[in-house]
Amino acid sequence: MSQEATIRPATEADVDELVAMWAQYMRAHALNPAYRMLRADALETRRRIFQRRIEEATGAVFVLEDEDGGLDGMIVCFVEENEPYFDPPRYVRIQTPFVRREARRRGYLNRLLQKTFEWAAEWEAAEVRLYTGADNLVANAVADELGFEAIEVVRRRPLENEPMMHWED
Repeated sequence: MSQEATIRPATEADVDELVAMWAQYMRAHALNPAYRMLRADALETRRRIFQRRIEEATGAVFVLEDEDGGLDGMIVCFVEENEPYFDPPRYVRIQTPFVRREARRRGYLNRLLQKTFEWAAEWEAAEVRLYTGADNLVANAVADELGFEAIEVVRRRPLENEPMMHWED
């Protein structure tokens, strides 16, 4: 892969490769509790989401295209409404920033993020939010280095077949 990779908006023709990269992303994070609960139709559902993000005005998928036309990275972003009692009223959410292992350490993630920041500015967004797995130490360290501030932690507790816990007052 050349250092001259191109960042461009994804098209419908990219969807198969986007889904393949997403599957690779899921496998890489298989120990994350959220990612190990994929449904049987997860790939087809994700395909439809990629298609929607590519088609809709309030979403975008940017890809890292190498000289041969193959894709070595992606990032998904979309405008999301905030809770009505918080500012800003809307922000841009970043999902699935991913660069294939063989293309890493060349500044491509920074370039994908920069493209996302430019897209967010076009929407006059006051901020972007990047969601990372709590267990992903590398992603969280990179997010810190890039100036992302942790603002919440999402915790999960399955209820099915779980004994209720009793807290002492």
